[in-house]
Amino acid sequence: MVDEAEEAEPAPAQPPQPAAWLALALLSGVWAWWAAKEGAYFGVVLLPGGVVLCVGAALILYYGRWRARLRLSPPVIVALGALTALGVWALLSALWSPSPDQAVGDGQRILIYALSFAIGLGLCNLLGDRIGLSLVPLAAAGAFAGLLTVAHLATGDAPKQLLELDGTLDFPIGYRNAEAAFFAIAMFPAIGLAMDRGLHWLLRGAALGTASLCIELFLLAQSRASIPAVGAALIVFALVSPHRVRALCWFALALLPALAILPALLDLYAAADDGITGVVPEMNHTGVVAALSVLGAALLGAIVARFERRLPGLCNASPTGNRFVSVAIAVGLLASVVGFVVATGDPEQWISDRVDEFKEAGSPDLSAESTRFTFNAGSDRYDAWRVALDDFSEDPILGDGGGGYHYTYLQKRDVATQEVHDAHSVELEVLAELGAVGLILFATAIVAIVIAIARARRLNPAASTLAAVAFASGAYWLTHASLDWFWPYPALTAPVFALVGSACAPAIRTRERHSTRRWRIWVIAGLAVLALSAIPPWLSERFVNNAYSSWRTDLARAYEDLDRARQLNALSDTPLLAEGSIAREAGDRERALDAFNEAAEIRPEEWATHYLLAEMLAESDPAAAREQIRLALERNPLDVRGRQLAAELGVPRPPGPNAVD
Repeated sequence: MVDEAEEAEPAPAQPPQPAAWLALALLSGVWAWWAAKEGAYFGVVLLPGGVVLCVGAALILYYGRWRARLRLSPPVIVALGALTALGVWALLSALWSPSPDQAVGDGQRILIYALSFAIGLGLCNLLGDRIGLSLVPLAAAGAFAGLLTVAHLATGDAPKQLLELDGTLDFPIGYRNAEAAFFAIAMFPAIGLAMDRGLHWLLRGAALGTASLCIELFLLAQSRASIPAVGAALIVFALVSPHRVRALCWFALALLPALAILPALLDLYAAADDGITGVVPEMNHTGVVAALSVLGAALLGAIVARFERRLPGLCNASPTGNRFVSVAIAVGLLASVVGFVVATGDPEQWISDRVDEFKEAGSPDLSAESTRFTFNAGSDRYDAWRVALDDFSEDPILGDGGGGYHYTYLQKRDVATQEVHDAHSVELEVLAELGAVGLILFATAIVAIVIAIARARRLNPAASTLAAVAFASGAYWLTHASLDWFWPYPALTAPVFALVGSACAPAIRTRERHSTRRWRIWVIAGLAVLALSAIPPWLSERFVNNAYSSWRTDLARAYEDLDRARQLNALSDTPLLAEGSIAREAGDRERALDAFNEAAEIRPEEWATHYLLAEMLAESDPAAAREQIRLALERNPLDVRGRQLAAELGVPRPPGPNAVD
């Protein structure tokens, strides 16, 4: 048995299989839909997308014309096994999580990430000699979401739906940092397609236009944490690319047209100082500039692709060119270190000051700056990370359980203005909620993926280029996700796992003989279980949303929808909270109290339920109200509303170092 990829005999030339086009359409459609729908953060988008992925994967697996018996290399097996085990571990954490429905949801999401990795593996194998087309789904999603965003910017008249209050972009993901991350991640596959000489020159031009579009929207989001992430990704892209000079030339071609957005970016950011509602002209102008520059980039890319072989640098494939880029990066890094020492005068003191900034509560006020791209380490992440590490120290093996971090953070936080659900770091999030077991599984998957791609890239130039793009997008995701909460954003995370899965695929071992479909049946059965498990919570969330939107016109139907939601997801307290809130607004006090009391029994750790009960009982039953507000403040001591209500009821408020009263 031969396991080493470099010892395998080269496979005969093969065109893409028909199932490859289905896989490309499947991933492109789901990624684009998720990106346009707030990054699929909510289950009502994630879960049906997961069902579609399961059905598509089953069809591809069953009907795909697999000419050879697939045998995965050991690193690929380890990566896929670790991701699957992490999802199962998250599901099991429902047994000790204060939020079992969230733990189940986390497990389903991670299993969808593992499925995305597996689909990426299969896609690359089905593409035959055209493995570079594995880059299409993520680039296509970037193009779709980017064009949708530009159209809204150019024609919209409601800035609050597209921008943060400071004029930075948060549409369509809904979160500035995730916005920047999505488009930065999609940029590298677009550049990889622009470099692909196997594509028609017009398609390569469109790919370069997509890369420029992604750069522009990345800049408009103005995420400070994105700067080190994109820097690390670019260095990885340059060093891993088989033809480094050519890779950097194509990146430069994408970057130059995108820089046209900078004056509009500055004007939009400055205009937001006077209020976000008054920036419509600047916002529309920004959209027009973005559209025109993207068209220019696409035209430039098409021309360069058509005449590439006549242009200097773009055909450079010499070892000398590669060495030159490596030396230039090393010299640049060294010069940066020297410049840093000279500029700061006292690097140790400068670092100490930044550490102090990081520990200070609250994000810095950057309204007086021309952009948000100024270095200031201030944020509330220190408080979030402190609590995550404290949770791990209390239960280092099991952790809080999926969804449990939010409850412990509210109890232990020092910052009254922040009510986070996630630890703002994928490693600390996994560590806090899933313990050492979870972090070991996550780290094992990442290391195995790196080893698998490193082995695969040595097989041929196409595999090497695919590896460079996958490493770059993966490096960006891992760097930025270590500083932010991208783990629960499927539109960012699932495409990255699919892309790195494709980059691992050239190392898949094959044996020229037809194989039984028995193992496929077992895999399809597992996909069916995952798909079926996603349907009840998806429908439950839909029924809750329907109730909120229809209760004013059809109250009886809203209650019926909430009853269905409870039956479909008995672990969740959301339908009961919705019923209590709607009944309270409708004037049905008894029904509201019954719903809130039942919700408190199901989820006693939820402070909001106790607060709502205290608020409703304040006049009719002050003693019961005081008991409920005590319970609420035990779970969320720094909540402003809870502390105010406690004062009105005569309940001593717990101390809070940064409480705002």
